[in-house]
Amino acid sequence: MKKIFELLKKITVLLIIIILSIQFVRAYIYNKTAPDLKRWHEKSKYNEPDYKNFTTIEEYLATEKDFLEKTFSEVEIKSDDSLTRFSRNGILSPIDEKGGNINASFELIPQNIKGGVLLLHGLTDSPYMMRDLAKIFYNKGYYVLGMRYKYHGTFPGELTKISQSDFEETAVFGSKMIKEKLKNINNSEFYMVGFSTGAAATLQYITSNMKKDSTLLKPKKVFWLSPAMGVSPAAKFGFLDMWVSMIPYFKKFQWLDINPEYDPAKYNSFPKNPGIQVYYLIKKAKLNFSKLSIEERKNLPPIYSYTSLVDSTVLDKDLYDIFFKMENPSNKLVIFDVNRKFEEFFKPNLIRLNLKNEIKDLNFKFNVAFISNFNTKTDEGIEILNYNQGKFFEEKNSSLKWNPSNFSLSHVAIPISYNNKIYGKDSMLGKLNLKGENNSLYLSPNLLYRLRYNEFFQYIEDDINMVLE
Repeated sequence: MKKIFELLKKITVLLIIIILSIQFVRAYIYNKTAPDLKRWHEKSKYNEPDYKNFTTIEEYLATEKDFLEKTFSEVEIKSDDSLTRFSRNGILSPIDEKGGNINASFELIPQNIKGGVLLLHGLTDSPYMMRDLAKIFYNKGYYVLGMRYKYHGTFPGELTKISQSDFEETAVFGSKMIKEKLKNINNSEFYMVGFSTGAAATLQYITSNMKKDSTLLKPKKVFWLSPAMGVSPAAKFGFLDMWVSMIPYFKKFQWLDINPEYDPAKYNSFPKNPGIQVYYLIKKAKLNFSKLSIEERKNLPPIYSYTSLVDSTVLDKDLYDIFFKMENPSNKLVIFDVNRKFEEFFKPNLIRLNLKNEIKDLNFKFNVAFISNFNTKTDEGIEILNYNQGKFFEEKNSSLKWNPSNFSLSHVAIPISYNNKIYGKDSMLGKLNLKGENNSLYLSPNLLYRLRYNEFFQYIEDDINMVLE
């Protein structure tokens, strides 16, 4: 036994040496090939507003406004023609014509409030991503609050500070602020809307935080856009890279991507820490969900989810798994197919995937809508296969059509209207079409040709209005 123990000890030491050697080689190569870090890849000297200090949303918004102004000044570039988001008067500045910051938390207040809606955005972006959705609820008479997570909407270096608990705290604080707004309104309803990471935060809210604090508002309905119910398992090993990056020479190694910051409402650079924190948030939320009894799952609010068939950011199988384990028959899953006109260009697994046939072979406990041009393979031949209360029916929708050059939706496109000023079809970023020689730009081609808007946004708007009515 002693010899075996000694052998195992030597093997363990050898494995540790091998792993560390690999990490240092990877860090060295990345350090040599990655672009130089900018001031916005550092941390801010200012602290985020602490939710504990605020009893009204007005107090918080005023403090947040001052905080965003100070952090913007830390990295501001004094140039009017710069393409960076950190030029106040630049082409892609987040500072609007009234001097406000589009990355700030926001509220929409109708004249006659009949309920409240909390909107939670995704990782690396800001509340601006939820603006188009916010208008749907506002037009129906709902008070809308779009909350900014800590370390978002400022500059990417701040994401190295974030913890998974920050997402939870934003959801709880936002719901408390809405509760305060609705305290004198009879028969008011509360809804939650989560995009990407925001969906994971809502799942954590309804499966755990509400059980811990019975005074929290319970949402009547929940809406998910590109929900993050699963990310790459490799994220949990990111701490190995973080350890190496603590050595000053390998500082770049804490970053997965170092890119130019031209997007006014979303970071292009991505440190490894937030990916790790989102992994733990999702893991925690799904664990709490798994502990619920069948009766508790039935009592969860109905969830209406909208997602693209292809999504390179999150794992779609985890979303489907969650839906099959839920017990509320009012749940609805909407899936936007790829543009089958380009079928010959797709990877074999997508060409073979006929979800229309697969849906009919499955026994759902929830409702499904599959939006596709599978039959016609033309831009305008959009059909919707609906599964509702155990029955299938198909409908054609002449108002829905593909842009002739778009081959699919994307993770970031789902909550964005085609009329959006920054990301829409006629915007600078929405129609971005750079051309030149190969290997000239450091930017990944994925950033350049990823679709920024949802040309089927009208379907989402109509569907949400139908749910509300």
